[in-house]
Amino acid sequence: MATSKAKVTFTCSPELKEKLQEWADSESRTLSNLVELITQQAVTNHENKVSNK
Repeated sequence: MATSKAKVTFTCSPELKEKLQEWADSESRTLSNLVELITQQAVTNHENKVSNK
């Protein structure tokens, strides 16, 4: 199944990956989906801070 989403790769410590995987599992999400959600929230927060200056 093809996807129209862009792919991004980043590196992190094994400990961080484990914690993220546990978080994703607890919400029945894939690790990729969780990272996308966290990143989107961070971008939205950043945009709100920038627009309020």
